[in-house]
Amino acid sequence: MEESQFDSTLGGTEHLPNSANSLKFASSRSIEIAAMTESIFRPSNTKLIFQSLPVHMRRRVMSHNCKRLPRKLREGHLEQLKKSGLPPKQKRPSRKYRRRPANLLEEYNRRQKRNIWLETHIWHAKRFHMIERWGHRLAHAPCDKAFRACYRASSAHCLLQDISYYTPIKVTGRPEYIQEMFSCLSTPVTGLGICAKAYMTGNREGTIHMYKANSYPYGYIGKVTFIWVPSDSSARTLWLFVHPAQANQIESVLADLLCSDIKSSNNEIPEKRRKLVNNYSEQVKIKVLPGIFNRFRLTGPNSHAVLAHSLKSVDNIEKLKSSQWLSCLNQKSELYLKENHDYWQDIKYCSSPSQLSSRLILGLVVRDPRLSRPSKRTKAQTENNDQISVKSLLHFPKSISHSPLWDTNAHEAIKTNKLSNLQFTNHVRKTQLVPGTVYLEDPAVQSVPVVLVQRPGSQESIYKKLGYGSGWDIIVPSGYGVPFWHTFIMFGGRSGGLRETESLAFEMGECYMPPDSNAGREEEKRIESELRERYFKLPPSKRVNYTKLAVNSPFIPPWKVLLKDWSNTTVEDFFILRNKKLLDTLQDCLKQKKKLPEMEHAAQCLVAVYIQMHGKGNLKRHALMCLPQSGDIGDIKNLFEPHHADPHEKLRKQKRTLHLKNLKQWRRQRVKLRKKGVLTVNKTQKICKKVPSEYVKSMRELWVPSNTQTVRHSAAREIVGYLSQGAFSFSEAKSCGIGYIPYIALSTLLKSGHNQILIRNTSSRKYRLADLHIVKSG
Repeated sequence: MEESQFDSTLGGTEHLPNSANSLKFASSRSIEIAAMTESIFRPSNTKLIFQSLPVHMRRRVMSHNCKRLPRKLREGHLEQLKKSGLPPKQKRPSRKYRRRPANLLEEYNRRQKRNIWLETHIWHAKRFHMIERWGHRLAHAPCDKAFRACYRASSAHCLLQDISYYTPIKVTGRPEYIQEMFSCLSTPVTGLGICAKAYMTGNREGTIHMYKANSYPYGYIGKVTFIWVPSDSSARTLWLFVHPAQANQIESVLADLLCSDIKSSNNEIPEKRRKLVNNYSEQVKIKVLPGIFNRFRLTGPNSHAVLAHSLKSVDNIEKLKSSQWLSCLNQKSELYLKENHDYWQDIKYCSSPSQLSSRLILGLVVRDPRLSRPSKRTKAQTENNDQISVKSLLHFPKSISHSPLWDTNAHEAIKTNKLSNLQFTNHVRKTQLVPGTVYLEDPAVQSVPVVLVQRPGSQESIYKKLGYGSGWDIIVPSGYGVPFWHTFIMFGGRSGGLRETESLAFEMGECYMPPDSNAGREEEKRIESELRERYFKLPPSKRVNYTKLAVNSPFIPPWKVLLKDWSNTTVEDFFILRNKKLLDTLQDCLKQKKKLPEMEHAAQCLVAVYIQMHGKGNLKRHALMCLPQSGDIGDIKNLFEPHHADPHEKLRKQKRTLHLKNLKQWRRQRVKLRKKGVLTVNKTQKICKKVPSEYVKSMRELWVPSNTQTVRHSAAREIVGYLSQGAFSFSEAKSCGIGYIPYIALSTLLKSGHNQILIRNTSSRKYRLADLHIVKSG
């Protein structure tokens, strides 16, 4: 009954034929086809064809050069150009304007004398904004303005970064001597030591906080990662991977430890320890080997699939007969090709690197990555996820970290016998049986040893997404940087630069360049110089008057002044708290609003904190963290910083008026001298307008005074800290920041019964409420 009623509403029962007549079908819709064709050739909207492209594919030159568009759009774009009038053809310039150097490689080598280039420099220079940093010419950010796209790659796909600028340092010697030497440079309260059992086997990468010799908690240098080379002999090899901002300082510290003159003058060292110290120069050898490795960082859940498709491991030593570097190895029997190949095949179906054991090291010998590179860019996908077993995730072979890559004797042979791109292409064309196919087992192309290092990502589940930032680091020999890089890109990796490195640290809730290290202080000075220059380029009417907003130091946080205000003592040096047990205690006290324990050197101590906003508002760099008063939290919407008087405003106007009067007077004098013939001006020469430097300095000092004496009571609310990083966090979907608070100020906050703070940007009067968490990975 219901079916008949339903059919009747449609006009009765309908029967579809088994076949359709295409001619009849097309003729009955000829009107729609004609309308569609008309709309394509004569569109009603005013959008140009090149404007229909996605943002990352648009180029400014498309407006007058149709060859910059995809082939299928060129004809229509040319028609649009004809309607609007083709641009006039410019006269062909002289041949010298397009002439390239006779020896391009020689020209590149000349340009590398000032700053070091990575192997992927030319690839990056075509697609990235390049900057000079730490003696290198590095990629900063992609030109397609894809900030969100890079975050999506790191959270859901694969973000690819070249971190080959890290400096490898090779330390050789007996473990007890190495442990004794590094015990002066680190402390067990910040984490596991360099000779911990978890690291000595060589199956895991370790991290330590390095300080100047016997100076903890002061004299912080930076965080250093290290790898022990697995070996059964008494002499072991340790590889340190050091950030270039810290490399020179670490080299000098290690050199001082090996210097006998400095050690012999240190009478405070106990006698037993002094015997070991005096033997450092004989028992421990240190070599700094920049450029010996290429290191790429793959971040995101899809990074495992990219590696699984790119790396085809070798399982038999018989397949390495064509690789001449095999004869250069010291220990040929410890390759363990079969065991490592089988484990790589077992875990290749993982959906994310975070499923694997933390900091795992895997040594492989893989085929030339150009053999597995796809002809078109495709996204690598993980298949058959059900095949992965729990046993493979929890257990791994003992030989997993053995790799011939650590043997430096083979590096020169690997680099020498590498086929150039031209040789590789010609060889493939000659040997391929079917066009478009590549023989992976080709014996003429040598295999390459690589090392994979797993990164677990964020481990702070209290305030961050667990596992964000996980991925792989791959270490390859020099000379093979570009082939591996191109293959990763072709399998869907999205490239990033230094901006993405800082963004990743921010999203993971980690400190980037802490201010108690030389590298952090240099970074703060660089940022201050950039912000100050940008500020004084603005006209006076467009500048923020920081004096009226009660912001004494808008461009750089005055840490020593802040610590002096809270401790009422002179602070010569300061440090950031990295004691793990004490940081856990602070987090518990903050959560339960308990009193903080007493601590040694509390007057010079800063605590790294993670800030999360309540409601709207966007945090910026150098924002002020303030102490809330009773009643502030309940009336936060109406809490503003009152306007402050500017004592220098009248003086600035007077100096400005006087300066304009002087400029007119100087101009009249120049005109008189020119008429008399005393002053001659060459019209072809550019005249540089020189402003008196004393006037500029005095005016800048009146805008932003540099001699900051106090900051704690400069505003309506007591200042307890500053943010070093602040932005909208995509992983948290709210505005967040990372900053530092004096230990005494944090104790005062908890004594007042609050575990939330007030935040105010340097260009705003509005106070906002924020949650506070302790950063444990500072």
